[in-house]
Amino acid sequence: MTSTLLLPHEQLTLANAHEAAELQRYRRLALSFLPHAPQTSRLMATLGLQSEKRLDMLRQAARCLELEACVTEVPLSASNFTLDQRHFFVIDDIMGNQIIEQAVRSAAESKHFFEWLLNTNATPELHQPLVNFVREKEGECRVLLEYWEQHRASMMAQRA
Repeated sequence: MTSTLLLPHEQLTLANAHEAAELQRYRRLALSFLPHAPQTSRLMATLGLQSEKRLDMLRQAARCLELEACVTEVPLSASNFTLDQRHFFVIDDIMGNQIIEQAVRSAAESKHFFEWLLNTNATPELHQPLVNFVREKEGECRVLLEYWEQHRASMMAQRA
């Protein structure tokens, strides 16, 4: 059985593009929740800040490997995370619940992506940053899932 190993520049390019898209997604979510649910907006903004820190870690790793070109260009389009809804802003709790649920799914996909990058890594300088990313993404999933569960419980209590 053969395993796929990615070259360092491939790892950096993929990780950078993915995390830049994550940053844009969290910024969009923070803005869309702002009028209706400021606390959710703050959570999404905080998750976006964590994405910024991960991008900085990638730049540091790229600098060590002398592969800065792989992380200097941030993709302009985050087409994987486009919102196909009628409204950009969250207009009610039902819509907010659906968007938080999608954020939970997207965070899980992101965690799996970084697990895959870690499993395809053969570069010692990238090992620890990728381990950290996986750990942080696990925490991100946990926080979003707990928040979603609280949000659903709150909605159920309001209906009763």
